[in-house]
Amino acid sequence: MDYLVAISIGPVQSLIEAGRRSQDLWCGSWLLSEVSRAVAYNLNQSHNDCLIFPSPEHPDIDLQSQDSDSDSAIEANIANVVRAVLKVEDVAQVRAIVDAAKRAAEARLMNILDDVWNKKLNDLNISRPRFEQQKHDILETYAAWVKLEPNKYGDASERLGKLLAARKQTKDFQPIQDTATGLFKSTLDGANNTLTDKIRRNKEQRHQLRLSEREELDILGLIKRKAGQFEQFTPFSRVVTESWLASLSSKQRNDLQSHYQPFVEAGIATTVKGNEDAYQAFPYDGEYLFASRIEQEKDLDKTIKKNLLQYLSGLYKEKGPPVPYGVLLKADGDRMGELLSKAKEKAHSIAISKALHKFANDVRGVVREHGGHAIYTGGDDILAFLPLNTALVCSKELATLFASTMSAVIEQQKLVVVNPPTLSVGLAIGHFVQPMRQLRHRAVQAEKLAKGNGLEKPRNALAIQLGIRSGYEIEWRCRWDDVTTMAALNEFVAGFRKGLLPTRIMQYVLAMAQSLKWTQDKNKVDKETGTDIRLSEMQRMLARASFAHQYSEEQLEQTDPEDKRPENEKLTFKKQVSLLKQQLLEQAQDQSLDELANMLRIARWLSARTTADLGKEDMS
Repeated sequence: MDYLVAISIGPVQSLIEAGRRSQDLWCGSWLLSEVSRAVAYNLNQSHNDCLIFPSPEHPDIDLQSQDSDSDSAIEANIANVVRAVLKVEDVAQVRAIVDAAKRAAEARLMNILDDVWNKKLNDLNISRPRFEQQKHDILETYAAWVKLEPNKYGDASERLGKLLAARKQTKDFQPIQDTATGLFKSTLDGANNTLTDKIRRNKEQRHQLRLSEREELDILGLIKRKAGQFEQFTPFSRVVTESWLASLSSKQRNDLQSHYQPFVEAGIATTVKGNEDAYQAFPYDGEYLFASRIEQEKDLDKTIKKNLLQYLSGLYKEKGPPVPYGVLLKADGDRMGELLSKAKEKAHSIAISKALHKFANDVRGVVREHGGHAIYTGGDDILAFLPLNTALVCSKELATLFASTMSAVIEQQKLVVVNPPTLSVGLAIGHFVQPMRQLRHRAVQAEKLAKGNGLEKPRNALAIQLGIRSGYEIEWRCRWDDVTTMAALNEFVAGFRKGLLPTRIMQYVLAMAQSLKWTQDKNKVDKETGTDIRLSEMQRMLARASFAHQYSEEQLEQTDPEDKRPENEKLTFKKQVSLLKQQLLEQAQDQSLDELANMLRIARWLSARTTADLGKEDMS
């Protein structure tokens, strides 16, 4: 007798989403993956070859639990829903197997908690009894199963999905065990009492936990700060500065390291060893590559501060200060439910699962090639840090890789799928010092915008949400199959990077949008006339604007050395300017002037390596 089983592990909210630092995001993702890994491993050990999701090539190896500070980290994460087909004698045996898998998840979590306590928390002023009480308030596991009748795998799979969704709606609200009164709640999620109440006045212990003065942590917050090694989790500040560091010579980077090392020795800066040593050209966080962050360290030796500030001052004069903004990418597959519903046999589901596992493995390499670090890659879910100026190209490569991977498995399994899966990508642009919770919330909103539920053409899109510390936020969306607009965005990014586009082009377009709002009033002008007026004004603005103002006539006639086309197809800078003007006119016809201004502003940000590239924008 066969049963199709699904086990869901969570909660995602507290394990991943709740966090203020890069470390919180990294460790939360790793915790969720490790607990899910324990479930999958337990099922595979009790019933060999039973797994559908995940379905790695070598489950006995790939599903072995692993420490977060391991030197041979498993590439793909394990998604938080595990599926399997169990051959049993009766339904009571299914329940026993599921219960054993849940206990394996709990045991793995307890093992992590105890390991962190014994190695890294035991010497801190934390209440062990209350730590023990909170241990059992973390994990939530839900399961559902259906009988698998011969030749009815598709129907069983659909019913299982509905049953699991219904089970998750009937949450078991167990009372919190730590009921101590008169204490602050955890800053990260507000559910549990703080365990750091006696550390607040101990500066050294606060520093060990990276606690701000008013921050309080419960058990999960403590684990996120202390599990693994900081060196394996690349700080956002390091990814943010990657493009700027890459522009330095080897000697400049070596000299910079010698000035930065005292900050590491003082316990203020950290080393970076993860991501397959991708950052070894400068193996430290990037926080103190910004003069403002150095000046805020009041307790550091003044000579050490002065030496780094003076060296950075020389680099700033030559290269400009690094831009303190970066990207959090969040992506998710589209229409995966539709694809999975076409799996009429177990073999179909396993093939899809293997394709997803391969994609998740490949994602890390793609992100790494663009200077970023993938935080979580579980199936079709991606979370990654990226530098500003590589995020657009990386997003497109990931979308292309996902579409080709899914199309290949559809063809191999001879599945009839009208709309093959695609990848919707959200890019959240934010300052490296803002709380990680805010940046992640922005990434979630960008992904939702990319999905576009309710829009005429949903999914298969890129959405970008830009948040500036001075307060304003803008957003922009485009489908991947809108080749003209995507090409224009890429050309605008390149135009800003090469200095061909006027830096104030966004302000010109915004001013025009304000002055021509009356053309959108149907009672005053018809749609065609309004469009003609806007295009005429755009042409007048383009004629007046100073494109490529820093280039001489001789330079404008030269071909662009960065142009990757064949030699006989390369454009001169003058022809590129003409192309940019033409694309601006086309985009003004296809979207509102407000949307075009947002598109241009985002393009300028995505081209930035230094603060000078962003002019007078708020870089504080």
